[in-house]
Amino acid sequence: MIYLLLIFLLGMMTPIQTAANSRLRQSVVSPFVASLVSFSIGTLYLTIVTIMQDNSLAISAETFHNLPWWSWLGGMCGLYGLTVNIVIFPKLGSVQTALMPMLGQMSMGMLIDHFGWFRSAVYPLTTLRLAALAIILIGVYMVVIKKGEQSKGSNLLLWQIIGISGGMMFAMQPPMNSLLSEELSSAVSAAFISFLSATVALYAIVLLRKGDRCHLPQIFTNRGPWWSWLGGIIGGTFVTGFAFFASKVGIGLLLVTSICGLLTCSLVIDKYGLLGATKKTIGTIQYVGLLCVVAGIVILRLN
Repeated sequence: MIYLLLIFLLGMMTPIQTAANSRLRQSVVSPFVASLVSFSIGTLYLTIVTIMQDNSLAISAETFHNLPWWSWLGGMCGLYGLTVNIVIFPKLGSVQTALMPMLGQMSMGMLIDHFGWFRSAVYPLTTLRLAALAIILIGVYMVVIKKGEQSKGSNLLLWQIIGISGGMMFAMQPPMNSLLSEELSSAVSAAFISFLSATVALYAIVLLRKGDRCHLPQIFTNRGPWWSWLGGIIGGTFVTGFAFFASKVGIGLLLVTSICGLLTCSLVIDKYGLLGATKKTIGTIQYVGLLCVVAGIVILRLN
């Protein structure tokens, strides 16, 4: 239960990271440049923490030999999920942009648990776990639903599938990083490798895209509030925590507990208009939805 509480707190950090990165995007215009800044700061932060823990930044040949090739792809999975959220938002609107990745995360998390993919511990997919997943999905929908919200554009099914795929990739990141963490005996080192690979990929993307490349100077000329630069540090802490807890509680329970924290913090931010967000009225349906998510987590924990 202590692990679940800490995972819940990690989940609460996600909307704060989103708010920080969104504010940073206002300063640098390009979403990819904002992501690049965030990942670069996160990589620097994890570099410092890794060195402070007396861990080497170099990877030995033995480590490469002992680990499967896919264990190094955690950063790419996170980067894909991040990019998908950027791409689908104007196509699906805010509700489905929240729902589709979460559906992908929880579904893939349950599959990873059931089959023990990525060398994870096996948690069989029972009828009760499926029922808990359904309750959680209903609760998530109740929390994020907005009256009158409309999806935009054509080919909605295609964009919905892409959104689900982004969430599935997010769900694959923790077990990959967890395996790295066990081999390196350090969750921070695993998170550093994940962030470094994503940062290198983002540099390549930004340099290849002329529209993004021209916004790079704005990193140094535009100034936002101090907290807008914290997204990378929060993200680094989040990925480190997930790498550590993935083997402790199972991927499915890890993801849904963090989602509960995410939804709780999102409601608080909306209700009080924190971090530059527009103040919104939180209705009974949102609170009932949050209770549904908590009930689903309790069922998963007891099953």
